[in-house]
Amino acid sequence: MEQKSTANKSTKPRSFTGFAVVFMALTLVIAIVLNLLASRLNIVWDMTPTGMYKLTDTSRDYLKKLDKDVNFYFLLDMDLLSTDTSSMALYHALEEYAACDRINFVSFEPDNDPEQTQKLQDLGYTLSRGDIVIECEGRSKHIPASSMYQSYIDADTNLVDSMYFAGENYITGAIDAVVSGRETAIYFLTGHGEKSLTEDYSVLAKNLANRNYRTSSLDLTTADSVPEDAAIVILAAPKTDISKDEYRLLSEYLDQGGNVCFWMSPNDEAMKYTNIDALLESFGLRMDYDIVAETDSSQHISGDPHTFRCNVVVSDDEEKADLTSGVLDLVNSGIVPFMSNTRSFYQFADTSDASVEVGSLLQTVQNGTDALGNASSTAVGEPYGGTDLNDKITGQVLDLAMYATSTLRQDAKVMVMGNAEFIDDANVSQDYMIVPVNLMLSVFSWMYDSDTSLDMGIADKERTYDSMLLNSETAANTTNIVFVVVPVLVGLVGAGVWLKRRYS
Repeated sequence: MEQKSTANKSTKPRSFTGFAVVFMALTLVIAIVLNLLASRLNIVWDMTPTGMYKLTDTSRDYLKKLDKDVNFYFLLDMDLLSTDTSSMALYHALEEYAACDRINFVSFEPDNDPEQTQKLQDLGYTLSRGDIVIECEGRSKHIPASSMYQSYIDADTNLVDSMYFAGENYITGAIDAVVSGRETAIYFLTGHGEKSLTEDYSVLAKNLANRNYRTSSLDLTTADSVPEDAAIVILAAPKTDISKDEYRLLSEYLDQGGNVCFWMSPNDEAMKYTNIDALLESFGLRMDYDIVAETDSSQHISGDPHTFRCNVVVSDDEEKADLTSGVLDLVNSGIVPFMSNTRSFYQFADTSDASVEVGSLLQTVQNGTDALGNASSTAVGEPYGGTDLNDKITGQVLDLAMYATSTLRQDAKVMVMGNAEFIDDANVSQDYMIVPVNLMLSVFSWMYDSDTSLDMGIADKERTYDSMLLNSETAANTTNIVFVVVPVLVGLVGAGVWLKRRYS
């Protein structure tokens, strides 16, 4: 009897061990098969809290209802993107877009397919690797690669504090924009001897197309109102004043939160811009009938006192500071801002309307202070055109570009620039005009961000990270004990129990 009992004790652990080995092998086989099936069927289980690796219901529902064929160009090899672990959110999103029957998805390396690249560039886009171009029925949208992710830097550590995938909102919005024809429009006013959009601003029109703006001419003498899709209206060097009816239409447009840019080059005609002056004064701005010259030869181009150095003005307001932040980066990198053949402006001192805010963007260089401690400049405003006998403006800093906003007019925005030639085809690429040109592009974004035309209300998806903050060495040691030492001890005890049963 004793021998029989001993035999039973030795065989039971062996049977249990064999069963465990078989069970583990089956589990491993099942896991491998499931992974192979998931890989073959392109199945993705997204366990992230924000759904980082799958499209939202908004995009999926939109793609199901898509009733037009869309060409989707991605300027990067998808196989290469699939190996970049930091871009998995974009990779999986693009795969879902490509799976839509209505989308013709084309992925290619720009350098390897110059013909396709040139075809897209001919649409007016300056393209980079990783960019996206979406086209439907002759309408197209360009989405830069840099807009796919938004990162935020911790001010204390100067490290990336959080990362968001923003690409889905832009991509679905761009598809909807080209399918529906919804665009952000900038209108150039005509009928007053202005510079021509097609003849003078063709390069600007292409640059604006890169920023998702459509440019058109507008004749308000034959229109009942400013078009509803007008994001911005521009008056570029008008030779004559606008009419009272045009004044009324622009006023109504501004009352509804519109945006108007006045590029008022000096005009030597003995005339007044009565209605334009009235519009500016309603925003606390006044225009000088002058042309600015720099009397200090070290501040202007040799032999040309009307082309001179100027300063970019930094606003104390955080929102307005965005107007010049990118331009200041250029200045800090060593690029000197210049202006040429410009008039000056000033704030309407008598205004008491607290709903109007006025600020400066460009000024003549400050060279010192006057007897009262006010900033002074060697630049002067020489009388030029107009109907009044104006005195020369001397001894003070002159405003060359200004902005104004009105809260009572639904945050309508007005911007004035003393020159319209700085951004035309002849000057837009000149080195000395880099700062004013980029400033103007920043003003466009401030007035009406073209990316809002692509907004589908899809929230950015945060890439979350698990972290643990240890405030002391004791806490660190305790954590090591709990997560390292204890599991090891448990494992050793388990191994000891198994060995004892195995050889008992």
